[in-house]
Amino acid sequence: MSAAAASQDLKGISSFLGFAPQHIFYLVEDPDRFYTTIQIPKNSDPLAFRTLDIPYSELKGVQRVINRTILQKYPLSERAFSYVSGKSIYAAANEFCGGKAILKMDVQDFFPSITGKRVVGLYKSLGFTDSVAYILSQLSLRNNCLAQGAPTSPTISNLIMRRFDSQMEKLATSWEMDYLRYSDDIFFYKAKNFNHPKLAIFASQIIEQNGFIVNPKKTRYHPRGLPRITLGLLTHGDKPRIPGPARRQYRAAFHRASRDFEWAYENEARLKGILEWYKSIHGKDEAFNQYSAIHKNINTLKIHTSYRSQ
Repeated sequence: MSAAAASQDLKGISSFLGFAPQHIFYLVEDPDRFYTTIQIPKNSDPLAFRTLDIPYSELKGVQRVINRTILQKYPLSERAFSYVSGKSIYAAANEFCGGKAILKMDVQDFFPSITGKRVVGLYKSLGFTDSVAYILSQLSLRNNCLAQGAPTSPTISNLIMRRFDSQMEKLATSWEMDYLRYSDDIFFYKAKNFNHPKLAIFASQIIEQNGFIVNPKKTRYHPRGLPRITLGLLTHGDKPRIPGPARRQYRAAFHRASRDFEWAYENEARLKGILEWYKSIHGKDEAFNQYSAIHKNINTLKIHTSYRSQ
């Protein structure tokens, strides 16, 4: 493609996204420098942390527009439960309740495995020219792979996994069972026990055929009726519940927060994460109301530095 044609493509996609061509070129030239790395509490375990690559505002704004005006226009697999409006960890975990047997498998290094080549291929499959697909991919990548923290990454991963999800769903149907995927976590489940080693072999072949690697250490089979934790929740009963040890940790954290304002101030983000996670699973019960009152008290006090240093 000539430089003139590439320039026209840059102008065209910049206009479509609503940004100046100079701004898009500036970002595409070296996208890696527009990120910072942070740690945030995990949704399924707010006392643990996950590492995220967060784009700076000038890139994040463009990614949000790409997500809204391009990526979210395309349908996803009904069996994708992560990063999907109207679905959640609770909704996924609820599928396993009622005494079902589960085979859980894991894709190793999921986001890093979705490389620039795959992302360019996705944009080309959506009808964009080679030049525009390259521009859009550069705006969606860090170190030539999906950044876990960019607004575009969740939708891109789900779009790229559509064929994978279809293959896995067909495999599950042939075994008279159900399938769902929550990001890199893959689940087969059924109302009775099944030959999980054989199913795992077939599933592993599909994973590898799609250019991914199975993490064998995280392959787990949970027969019916036995206690188990899936997606951070107890799912062997009638509905998902937070495991007892985690609930005791939460209770201890908020008890400390109610007595140690210095600690509470420093850990406010973790406490907020616990509060939101607890509500998403158990609703606004008595424990939630107690935690919420303590959390509101942290914000109401607005502790001064001089006071907190005492």
